[in-house]
Formats: sequence, structure tokens, C-alpha cells
Amino acid sequence: MTRSRTRRPAAIYAVLQAVTVMLALWLSKHFQVARLGATLVALAPTLPGAYLTWAAYRDDRREAAADTDTKVKTLAAVVAAAETRQRAQLIGPGAHRIDVTFHQRTEPANNATGAAAHGRLTDIVSYYQNLRPARLAITGEPGAGKTLLALDLILGLLTHPGRTDAAPVPVRFSLADWNTEQPLQEWLAHQVHQQFRDQGITLADATTLVNGYRVLPVLDGLDEMDTDATPAGRRRAARALEQLNAYQDPTGIAPVVLTCRTTQYADLAGLDLRMREAARIQLDDVSPGQATAYLTARSTSPDRWQPVIDTFTTAPGGTLARSLATPWRLNLAATAYEERHPDTLAYLREPDHLLTLASPSAVRDHLLARYLPAAAQQHPTRPNHYRPDQTHHWLAALAAHLATTTPTSTASSTDIVLHQLWPMAGPRRVRTADTLLAALLTLAFTTLILSPFSLGSQSRQTFSASVAVLLALGSIWQPSRARVPEPQRFQPQRLRSPTHLRRLARTIAVGLVFGLVFGLSVGFSGGFVFGLSVGLILGLAVGLTHGLLFGLVERLNDAQPTDPRHPVRDDLAYGLAVGLILGLVLGLSGWLVDRLIWGFSSGLAFKLAFALVFGMVVVGLYWLSGAGRRYLVFLLCIRGRLPWRLGTFLNWAYEAGLLRISGVAYQFRHRELQDWLAAHPTP
Repeated sequence: MTRSRTRRPAAIYAVLQAVTVMLALWLSKHFQVARLGATLVALAPTLPGAYLTWAAYRDDRREAAADTDTKVKTLAAVVAAAETRQRAQLIGPGAHRIDVTFHQRTEPANNATGAAAHGRLTDIVSYYQNLRPARLAITGEPGAGKTLLALDLILGLLTHPGRTDAAPVPVRFSLADWNTEQPLQEWLAHQVHQQFRDQGITLADATTLVNGYRVLPVLDGLDEMDTDATPAGRRRAARALEQLNAYQDPTGIAPVVLTCRTTQYADLAGLDLRMREAARIQLDDVSPGQATAYLTARSTSPDRWQPVIDTFTTAPGGTLARSLATPWRLNLAATAYEERHPDTLAYLREPDHLLTLASPSAVRDHLLARYLPAAAQQHPTRPNHYRPDQTHHWLAALAAHLATTTPTSTASSTDIVLHQLWPMAGPRRVRTADTLLAALLTLAFTTLILSPFSLGSQSRQTFSASVAVLLALGSIWQPSRARVPEPQRFQPQRLRSPTHLRRLARTIAVGLVFGLVFGLSVGFSGGFVFGLSVGLILGLAVGLTHGLLFGLVERLNDAQPTDPRHPVRDDLAYGLAVGLILGLVLGLSGWLVDRLIWGFSSGLAFKLAFALVFGMVVVGLYWLSGAGRRYLVFLLCIRGRLPWRLGTFLNWAYEAGLLRISGVAYQFRHRELQDWLAAHPTP
């Protein structure tokens, strides 16, 4: 294998070397322009080296994509660590879990075999492993613990003693942002790539893992794909089920885990739309005994809860028992009534107040209103960093924005993604501000940077004016678009790895060779306007810039952070890095043109400083860094409604238990909390 791979590039190298030597000799004899011919003579023998560099780069990429087993192990370790943190965040202080029970809901046809009639949280792994095929639909009421059950299944499968290297890695995906026009496996590969790119999972790797069925999809939130008003024929959930039913592996229908609210799944099932060859389970209500055990374990003073516990026993079907029959509501109650005064440490309220509430909706509103300040007060690091009223206003504004999304829009109704929030400040307002700022900056810097080139002949003036117009149009067109490009990633710390350094060197070599060829061609054509010397300098500047960007930025761009704040940060860093490279080349080339061609006396330091600022501001922030730039403009336009350091605030809310993380998005801790905040903008 190795010898055959080496023999072919060697043979091609020999042929190319012979051809280029003959071409160089022919050019040296017949070409009329001495300088041009000499340049081409020197350039032609570099083509074999360019091919070898490209071949090494291509083979390196193939080897990286082929190492599937290593990628699977990496993916499993990352998923285990991330979902362990997520489960701890959902469970809350003390890690007290309710061992919820569930029962099978037999469908009229197409049920998986091996499903027991009843099960519980602690046995979910063995329950799932007995299914044939391994397809499970988890249903339950809001707050019943569907996501927590899915997390326990994921972690249980990853840590099971009988797990083998060939077993697929369970990965949780949020269905809310799936455009079902995209095929399932293509969407899964894209999601794996987006979530785990910082671990070296390229899109090619993700496609290989998904198409090789090394990923077990755990699809969370089928009920969040549509609204109640969506016509049945236009529901994304219906199209999602159709694709899931067509999802097959070599042994038959492929394994899948799905979560959905009971009502929405029953509505789809009533239209004969359900996940086929699957076992459907439904989570049971929390029993009075389970609720008593949970509240006793969560409280530092269980006697305070005795009136509530007595009600569970004497009136198991009463208002309070029904209102606190889910793990989510019990967690709300425990959090709200464990809040203490920051100075005296006295409890702020007593649980027996719950007995005075007349309806389940009153219990819900009462607990949700008190959950936010109580959760903020229990923040592990900075409980007083944000006032409860500020937190309520800001989170309510975000919830209201999410409520305005429609099932046909590209934005999710549950995901808070920083660079996708800009329509919240008014789409027209943000795009107008973005465009005006880009136009002003580009006009100022273009006028200054091209002023030396406008001196001299009419052709130079025409060329300078044309470049200025093109730059202005380019800078205005990109910020005025409604669609924001995906953030670019920039993580230079990856260069500490010798492997990444070797790959970077090969990539830069390829970029420089092809950039040099491109730059020379531009220089020869530009020579008719400015003269051959100036044209060559400008052309080489363009080519070398292209080579450096292709090599350096492309390699550093191979990273996707899992912290939702990092995409915007890295996108801005990426833009500034590109601007720095371009500014450096512009400064050097401008200084060379001044000194060697026109004899201007402007210093190198001035040229470099000016060009660096030009490159970083205009190129970095406006031509290349779309997502980060749009986010900054959004913050300027939304002042007063959200904090300036929005990412810091959202991460604080996550640590306080008000939000959770799904991939590179923040989500509200529970959809009930999101809906309540949207309906109650003031505390």
C-alpha cells in the first residue's frame, strides 16, 4: 500500500520535471521579453514541487479521515464528559435524582420486540439493549424527565462494562433547528462536525462516522419542531418521522432514540405517523412516595416540608399533588423554597404557602416567578453579579424573541445562538447600521490607501478609481445581506501540536506556490497599467497574501469550540488575523512601490502601521468576519434591552441553572420557563 502510493507520485514527478525542463529551455530560446522569459524559466521547474506538496497534503487528509476508530474513541470521550456536565446541571445541587418509572405504550403495528411492559430510570440501559431493533421513542408530559432519561441512557451506554469498540457512540441532537428538506444523514453529519470540530472531527470524518453507523442518533424534542397551529401536512415533525422510518443500516432499520411530549406524539400517531419498528414508552407521574423522598433529600430542614408531604399522603389526587407530579416542578419547588436571605441566612418563605394556591396554573406561576431569583441567589461563584430584576428583563426579552420565530424560519424557537440574535434589534435597523458603518470605514481607508496610486497617468487614476469603487461595493454588499455566514474558527493554540505544525507547513507551502503563480499572472497583466515592476510587486503581494491565507487561516480554521460564546469570539479573531496578514503584505508592498518606483520618502513603520490598521478594520471586520461583525452591530443597536457583555451574562445564567447548553447554543432550562418569561416581561 505504502509503496504503491509512493510510486505513483514519483512517476508523475519525473514526467512533470522532464516536461518543465523542456518548457524552460524552449522559453529561454524563443521568448522575446527577457525579464518575462527569465521569470517563467525560473518558475516552470517549481511545478513538480507544487504537485508533490499537493499530493502530500491530499494523502495526509485521506489518512486523517480514514482513522475512524480513533475518531470514535475521541467522540465517545467528549460526549461522556459533556453529557455528564449537562446531567449535573439538570439535576441541580446535591445530585438528587428521582428514579422515575415508565410503561410501554403498544402501537397498533410495527413495535420493536423485547420491550418490557414497565421499566425505570436506573434500568434504562438494559431495557434499551433488549430492543430489536434498537429504536426507542420516549414520551411524557412537560417536565416528566424525558431529556434526563435520554442523558442517563447515553451515559449508561458509554460506560457499560460490555461496551465494545465497534459499538456506536450515542450523540444527542436537538431537532428544533432541523430543516427537514435536508436528508437525515447529511444533517447528522453536519451536526457532528459542528459540535465536535475542536476534537478534530472534520466534515469528512463526521460523514464517515454517520454513514458507517458509528453514531447512534438521540433526537431530542420532536414536539419543538412545530407549533399547534401548523397544518398537519406542513409539520416538520411529520417529515422527520418519514425520514426516520427510511433510515436503515446494513442489518435493517437503523437504531434511533427519540423524545417527544405525549400529546404531540399522540397527535401524530392519530394521523398514522409514528416511528416504526420502535418501542414507545411513556414516563409516569412522580408518586407521592418519590416526591416525599426527593423533597426530604433536597432540603436542609425537612421538617419545613412536612405540611406539603402530609398533603401528598392525604390528597394524592389533589391540586398540589397533581401540580408537583413531575421532576421539573419538584425541582422548582425545592429551589424556590430553599432561598435564604443573603445576610441573615433566614428562609425567605415557607413551603406551607403552597397549600393556599387554588389551581395547578396558580402553583405553576407561583413557582416560576420565584425560581429565577432563587436560582440566581444560589449561583456558585457570583450570586450578586446580576440583579434578579435585570436577569428577568433580559431573559424575558430573549424568550419573547424566540417566541416570534416560525416553523418556516431558519432560526430555532428554542436555541439562543449569539450570531443569530441580530433580528431581535430590528432586521432593517441592524442591516442599515452595518452597511453605513462599512461604507464610512471603507471610504476613509480606501481614499488614503489608494492616494499614491492615483498620481501620474490617466490610466493609473482610472485604475485607482475602479479599485475604490469595487472596494466600496464589496464592503456595502456583504453587510447589507440578510443572511449571515457561519462563524469562522480561529484557535492558534492548536499549533503547539507537532502534527498540526507539520500539516500547517504543508498547507502553507501549497498556498504559497499557487499564490505565487497567481500573483505573477496578475503582475504581468497589471504591468500594462503601472509598468512591469509595479505590476509584479502588486501581483506578488496578492499571490503571497492568498497563499498565506490559504495555508495559515485554513488550518487554524479547523476548530469549533463547544462553548456557545466562542464562535463569535473566534470569528472576530479570524477576521483580525486575516486583516493582519493582508495589512502586513500591503504595507511592505506599498513601501517597496514608494521607495523603488516613485521615490517617495514615507517610512516603512508608517506604511506598515497604516496598512495593518486598514487590513484589520476593513478586511478583518467587514469583508471576512460576517458573523462576529453583525453581532457587534447588534449589541450597539440593542443597547438597553440586553447587557453589553451578553455572552458573559448567558454563561452566568447557565451556571445558575436558568439555561442549559445544547451544542453551540444556549437553551432555557425548560420550555415552560421560556414560555412563562415570554408572557411575563416584568418581574
